[in-house]
Amino acid sequence: MIRKLQTAGRRLCALLTAAAVLAMTPGVSAQAVTANGAIARGIDVSKHNGAVNWGQVAGTGINFTFIKVGSTKSGVDPQFAANITGAQAAGLRTGVYLYSYAVTPEQAAEEARLVLQWIEPYTVNYPIVFDIEDKCHKNLSSQELIDIINAFCTAIDAAGYYPMVYSYKNMFTGKLSNVGWDKWVAQYDDACDYNNNVCFWQYSSHGSVNGVGGRVDVNYQYKDYSQLIIPEGFIGHNGSVRFYRNWKMQKGWVDYNNTRYYLDGAGNLVSGWLTDADGRIYYLSPQDGSIARGQCAVDGANYYFTAEGVKTAGWVVLEDKKYFYDPAGNGAMKTDWYSDESGNFYFFDRAQGFMLTGAQVIDGANYMFSPEGIRMSGMIAAADGSYYYDPASGQMVRGWFETAGKTCFADAAGHVVTGLYEIEKQLYFFDETGALIRNQTLELNGKTYTSSPEGILTEVIPAEVIPAEGAPEQSAAQTAPAA
Repeated sequence: MIRKLQTAGRRLCALLTAAAVLAMTPGVSAQAVTANGAIARGIDVSKHNGAVNWGQVAGTGINFTFIKVGSTKSGVDPQFAANITGAQAAGLRTGVYLYSYAVTPEQAAEEARLVLQWIEPYTVNYPIVFDIEDKCHKNLSSQELIDIINAFCTAIDAAGYYPMVYSYKNMFTGKLSNVGWDKWVAQYDDACDYNNNVCFWQYSSHGSVNGVGGRVDVNYQYKDYSQLIIPEGFIGHNGSVRFYRNWKMQKGWVDYNNTRYYLDGAGNLVSGWLTDADGRIYYLSPQDGSIARGQCAVDGANYYFTAEGVKTAGWVVLEDKKYFYDPAGNGAMKTDWYSDESGNFYFFDRAQGFMLTGAQVIDGANYMFSPEGIRMSGMIAAADGSYYYDPASGQMVRGWFETAGKTCFADAAGHVVTGLYEIEKQLYFFDETGALIRNQTLELNGKTYTSSPEGILTEVIPAEVIPAEGAPEQSAAQTAPAA
């Protein structure tokens, strides 16, 4: 940080994941009193420290560092790139700070924009700090300072980083007493007697650390950020959920743990229905935001989603069964009867939605469906005979019916009868096609029949032969065969 020999000032406290406004309540209140309560020790550096040997720094037990990124007056700190890459390579947790000259919220927001621009190529895995201690801030009111801080910190938070505020103790006990963000407090003494959400304590500007030439600012850490700033995975934020990869908040589609998730423009995990810019529709689990795949029940209807999570419509084959997801029904799985644009009728199981084929009984009526699932009608030949299905309803016919100019009859099982057949104690004859024979004389089984216009058969009985008058009667002897 910039050195101020006339003041005991220095920096940093790390934001809670939850807030972006003045009255934010910290998620963890770490009370810094002495070195005894610290969980880690670190340094902060700028161009004033010259070139730093970060490997040597790490070897001294230093765990973290805050590196000056720059300011609006001097631009990017000349040592920033070397410091952040060197510290990262040495395995230190690395935050950055900006020395602020903002006197309005608009200027603070611009400072945040610059910080985000400057750090974009690098990994920042500790808080981004707003260093507010310049003389330009001395005459501003408490509310003006809070508004400036909030403008910077909310912009940093919105970008997915963890903001924090740095200043000296008297500033925090005075005008900054209502700051709700994590705090990095400078007080050069044996103890920090300010204990309101102190997350880091800069306890000296005269530290000596191997790898840094001359004196260096040294700090104790009191708040654990291991679950708040993460390299990869999900983290709760302001009632929503964010996803991080390589320490950076992600937006758009993310592949993770063998599934996919979608983060909106603010980095918040999306759940429920989602339509992308190309019109593709997805459903994201309300429980964890993962995409729906395969057949899924949503709001009482079944839908089918591809491996990429895209809702599909039309025909789908699953484990040798066919299903239809109706485009006219928002892609919902069809059950019951369905008629397509060509007038074909199908039936889908009411419980599971698969298409029926072959002979089926539906609501007490018999139907026949082709291998393609189309309801069949008319005369249909089967291994055990022929059946007739009404062209209007598709139902199997029993009893008398007319088809193609023929009169036919189907028995109680639906078989279309052929040959001699008795109906209500009347004999009829039906040819090999099942057509009733009318107005004909028929020789059947050694007997002669005539068929009426109604097709009823009447057996023809031959008349008894009576000898002509005067003719002699033949004796038995006369008719017997010769011996």
